[in-house]
Amino acid sequence: MTKYKQLAEDLKLEIQSGYYSEKERIPSLREIQNLKSCSLTTAKEAYRILEEEGYIFVIPQSGYFVHPNISSVISGPKNEFYPAVEADDRIQQIMRTVMDPKLISFGAAIPSDFYLPLGGLVSSFKKALQHKEIFSYGDLQGHRGLREWISKRTSIQGYRVNAEEIQITSGCTEAITFSLLSTTEPGDTVIVPSPIYVGLFQILETLKLKVVEIPYRKNEGISSDEYEKLIKRHKPKVFLFSANFNNPNGVLMSETSKQSLAKISYLYGIHLVEDDIYGDLYFYGTRPRALVSYFPEDPRGPKSFLCSSFSKTIAPGIRVGWVSSKNGIRDLSKRTRAYKISENNPAQVAVYEFLKLQTYERHLKFLRTEYKNLIDEYIELLSFYSEGILQIQKPDGGFVLWIKSPLDGDKLLYESKKIGMAIAPGSLFGLSKHWDNHFRLNVSVGFSPKIKEKLIQFSKLFLKKRKS
Repeated sequence: MTKYKQLAEDLKLEIQSGYYSEKERIPSLREIQNLKSCSLTTAKEAYRILEEEGYIFVIPQSGYFVHPNISSVISGPKNEFYPAVEADDRIQQIMRTVMDPKLISFGAAIPSDFYLPLGGLVSSFKKALQHKEIFSYGDLQGHRGLREWISKRTSIQGYRVNAEEIQITSGCTEAITFSLLSTTEPGDTVIVPSPIYVGLFQILETLKLKVVEIPYRKNEGISSDEYEKLIKRHKPKVFLFSANFNNPNGVLMSETSKQSLAKISYLYGIHLVEDDIYGDLYFYGTRPRALVSYFPEDPRGPKSFLCSSFSKTIAPGIRVGWVSSKNGIRDLSKRTRAYKISENNPAQVAVYEFLKLQTYERHLKFLRTEYKNLIDEYIELLSFYSEGILQIQKPDGGFVLWIKSPLDGDKLLYESKKIGMAIAPGSLFGLSKHWDNHFRLNVSVGFSPKIKEKLIQFSKLFLKKRKS
């Protein structure tokens, strides 16, 4: 690719991302020469391409500006700033249908009982009842043995923390909430990827935080250049993200990308809050490292928090999660004690008893094999019976599928309800309208004959739409 074509592509991405908005003046030819270290001829040719393709227009003696109807040119997601989040009412309205017990729920990202070690858990809870200390508050930072187990396992994965740098919480969502409470004040700005887990918007709304959405880009995940520009423009306090098998699109950031994002965050003093709840459910190779593991260790620098739980691997109802931090756990633990005295002691002891059986890794291996096979089976069936209409993003871990269709996701939820099933519409996973034609499916529902027949019925909804 020639230099001027490459420059044109780079500038297109900046406009597509929303870094330059409609009617906004962009750098002059001379300015772009300095910014991009290119010749005047290269700059002129690049701007000629942008004019021809409808990205920019020129006003004599004033300069170049982004086209006022740029949205008709851009097909990909843009980054957008939201001075306030108002999502809870909309989310609750949709989730009432998604969680309807009368429907087969492919929408909620909850593992079905078949994939949970229920027998081992029952035995572990019986053992826990023999411990007299379960009836007291227990350690305010969480069960010591459990924290030591988490510490050893996390350290093996490249993020070395000790038991004193871990706080047990009631699930991963609470871990994220307290991480944000200890790094932000109402009115601060947080950068989040788009799409992202629906529950995070409810947290951001409750904490009265401003939000910048940075979209996942095809084949690269989060763009480091785009991230750095957004930092300069919006001056956020926190980057809230999931680097390993993001829910809902299953994206796994490359190790190179993680290193680059960690370096940029540290350079600009941005706190990191990482949701790593799906990290153990990888399909290939070894367990991917957390992004925060690449963050420089500096007790006086920006804070980093790694949040997770056993909800996706052992059981969602036990509500045992944790947050680890090398330089922020003291303030976070102080805040947790302001809301409650201690965590659920019986559940912590029962989980620790289960982990002591040393069958957890075997259970994870079973889950990874099962979920990989289910992902393949679902993709094959949905692609065949929808006659290739669906654009399915194949993940390398987790147990959800992110799918683009010709139908609006909210309307698709209504249509799927008629055949006795529920999906999660894409509108749940972003503040913009870009994901309205997407939906998420939970493959942990299984692949029984009944489930298979339901998926076939669902796939044929798209054929009906095409014929009409």
